[in-house]
Amino acid sequence: MKRPAIFLDRDGTLIEDRGHLGDPAQAVFYPETAPALRRLGGQFLLFIVTNQNGVAKGLTRLEDVRRVNEHVAAVLAREGIEIREIYTCPHQRSDGCACIKPKPFFLRKAEAEHGADLPRSFVVGDHPADVELAANAGARGIYVLTGHGEKHRAELRVPCAVEPGISAAVDRIGAERAAGVLRSGGLAAFPTETVYGLGADAENEEAVRRLFRAKGRPTGHPLIVHVGGPLEGWAAEVPPAARTLAERFWPGPLTLVLRRGARVPQVVTGGQDTVGLRVPAHPLARAMLAAFGGGVAAPSANRFGKVSPTTAAHVREDLGTDVDFVLDGGPCAVGVESTIVDLSSGAPALLRPGGVPLEAIEEALGERVAVPAATAVRAPGRLGSHYAPRAEVVLAAPAELEERARELRSAGRSVRVLRLPESETDAARELYRSLREADAEGVEVVVAALPPDSGLGRAVADRLRKAAGRR
Repeated sequence: MKRPAIFLDRDGTLIEDRGHLGDPAQAVFYPETAPALRRLGGQFLLFIVTNQNGVAKGLTRLEDVRRVNEHVAAVLAREGIEIREIYTCPHQRSDGCACIKPKPFFLRKAEAEHGADLPRSFVVGDHPADVELAANAGARGIYVLTGHGEKHRAELRVPCAVEPGISAAVDRIGAERAAGVLRSGGLAAFPTETVYGLGADAENEEAVRRLFRAKGRPTGHPLIVHVGGPLEGWAAEVPPAARTLAERFWPGPLTLVLRRGARVPQVVTGGQDTVGLRVPAHPLARAMLAAFGGGVAAPSANRFGKVSPTTAAHVREDLGTDVDFVLDGGPCAVGVESTIVDLSSGAPALLRPGGVPLEAIEEALGERVAVPAATAVRAPGRLGSHYAPRAEVVLAAPAELEERARELRSAGRSVRVLRLPESETDAARELYRSLREADAEGVEVVVAALPPDSGLGRAVADRLRKAAGRR
């Protein structure tokens, strides 16, 4: 099966452009090169395509160019980044060779020998020839302003994205690839400020059904639809209270439950006439939504009922090949899911505490918000057991944590005491990571204390109660 590829210019894109480089010791990587390429998680074939006309001009030797190439590949390999092949053109343009950029010789070679899927591939470089190369091969070009990028920017003749450097280029590639996966009916995991979501095209019923199967989620458990802009079509109506909260907290970690609009199939809502809608704040989620142009139905990107993922690595560990693409945006800033407020039938009601504190919602609305123990509207996160690690979670008063842990150890159980930071913000950010660490250590029981039931502490306490619920 063909795979998408990224063809990377070498000098000025991955390493500083220092002229006709022949000594590996003089190769200086941009600080963002390895971290950016690592975020791709092996989901693209990676190649380097470089013009080295200094060989033809007698300014350097081909064997020295190869030594530099091998050094670049070796440094990246130590960072866990595999370069499939480095293609080098040693000619001058006047030589009339077939391999000099922007001729697509090497890209066609990668297509034939490595199965590179050129229409789904990208070329990244700091010279107009790089984006012309992409156009000539049917790939997409991204022009970076490092190296000679600023100098030659005015010479661009083909449409392309322009980014400040390799990190921004990789983020754009990831967002566009995720959008393409969604468009084709696939599943794409993506970062939000709360947790990573497992996304499907909200208007593609078969894709949404596949999402339920991949997650192991009951089909009656509704999904949240993530959108990038206006709610027209997604909500049948937007009451004044919803507009007030949207203006105050969107983009951000707030989900509003409204009457379902015509664009939302019932498979998304679990058969209900209401839908949860959210505009996420994470820049990569917003870039993906802009590139996609539709709504994305997305629960958290983990197996149903288990601990939510706050890094791309968590997603890969949980879902493996059941997800078609993972967009890596780094660790989530909030760390617990969005707050869910029901505005579908009059008075506002809190269905799930989350990243926006209840107190802030009440302040914005100028009224109290009900917190019902039960409601006719089904919403994510309301089951008695949820967000649970493999380990049993036992709750205890803060002063009794160590005593309870000793009792369990004396009964032959392996125990970890969960001590979250005092800061509500830090506690929310650390909660799921700590529960996953407990599972990685293989402990049988996690003993934890509930934080104060206010602010973000309310969301953390809710997740701990659900994690400790009867399974």
